[in-house]
Amino acid sequence: MDEKLDARSLFDELSATYDTTGIDFFDQIARQLVNHARLRKGAVVLDLGCGAGAALPPASETVGAGGRVLGIDLAAGMVERARGVVKELGLENVQVEVGDAESPAAPPGSVDAIIASLVLFFLPSIGRALDAYAQALTEGGTLAFSTFVDDDDWTHLDQLLAGFASESSREQEQQWFESPGGIRSLLSSHGFRDISIEEVTHHVHFPTIAAFHEWAWSTGWRAELASIPSDQRDTARAAVDDYLRSLQKERGTLRLETHVRYTRASAS
Repeated sequence: MDEKLDARSLFDELSATYDTTGIDFFDQIARQLVNHARLRKGAVVLDLGCGAGAALPPASETVGAGGRVLGIDLAAGMVERARGVVKELGLENVQVEVGDAESPAAPPGSVDAIIASLVLFFLPSIGRALDAYAQALTEGGTLAFSTFVDDDDWTHLDQLLAGFASESSREQEQQWFESPGGIRSLLSSHGFRDISIEEVTHHVHFPTIAAFHEWAWSTGWRAELASIPSDQRDTARAAVDDYLRSLQKERGTLRLETHVRYTRASAS
């Protein structure tokens, strides 16, 4: 199985409708990541796996006219989406290209900061990627990324769907991002220091249960949903609906709590 090819195919397929349903999920996480990264004015920033461009506007504003932001994504369709954001908002200090987040084509010491919003856990070889980032960053440069924290509403949904998904779709599980200790150990072993980790609970609101499903199928969740055998999908959807109704009744609104871990580290 070629994980990169699978990811590129999935996100190329999603690119036309990816995150276009008006739900504030990726944008709020990207904004928080940029804040956590503490980007400085005039900095050169590399945004890995930029997707539809959620982190590009806040990064562009933070580094200012004297800075530069380069977004890369493996899926050409996503690159076109991000370029559309850049053009629409007139982000003159931002450029977007097709590129591999695991091995970005950045010359040694050429970037002041690398950011990655909900990306690094997709990479087949995180060790090789971290070595590439350490080389691309200036001395003392910043690596900042976000990962999910287990034990929130989405964890329950994931466990619920696991009972319906095929085993082959769930065989790839990485461990390094599952705890602050795992993250610190991994970063330290690849020469990063001054590691700061912050956990934030985001609230994601959906107007209706139908809106949740529309949004989920427009994101990376499509892969998990599509892995459910067709003769089980109605049953799986009913189980998800029951869970969402229970949250809606408990909270008075359909709000999912999303726990996200933000990590910042410095290159040696």
